[in-house]
Amino acid sequence: MPFEFDLHGWFAGGVAEPGLRTVTAAPPSQSTTTTEGEPRANWSGVAWVMRPYVAPSPEPEAPAVAAPRIVSVLGFRRRFTPAEKAAIEWAAVDRPDQPDALRMQAAALRATLADQATAQFIDLEDPATVHGVQGLEALGILAAGRALEILTAPIQPEELP
Repeated sequence: MPFEFDLHGWFAGGVAEPGLRTVTAAPPSQSTTTTEGEPRANWSGVAWVMRPYVAPSPEPEAPAVAAPRIVSVLGFRRRFTPAEKAAIEWAAVDRPDQPDALRMQAAALRATLADQATAQFIDLEDPATVHGVQGLEALGILAAGRALEILTAPIQPEELP
């Protein structure tokens, strides 16, 4: 019969099948006491050794993994007001009478809109998304503070991809 030990080497009992933390050698005692200071078999890596039981330190909690902040493309567009969407579309229009810098700005906006249209979802924390929405605010297309509202508003069920 194989004998199992826990992650800290303490004897955990006999088992039917050998496993990752089992040995064939029998411990000198099969006590599984959890009373501090009481003798309990501990696997040293080579042999069982009787030691005073010491409760293992609690495992640190795994850091919480933040859920990705993704929304559908339509969900993202709905974060903008109709007036904001119209202003974005108007800013994307190529006007030959405008200076090259403004025409390039409009071209960049059209490229971004095309990327969004082909995306499967929008990651609200993606640096490109953050930069793009903040850029709309910097250009005056969005009112001051709207970029933060758009990017940090709680995700609603109907916005999910």
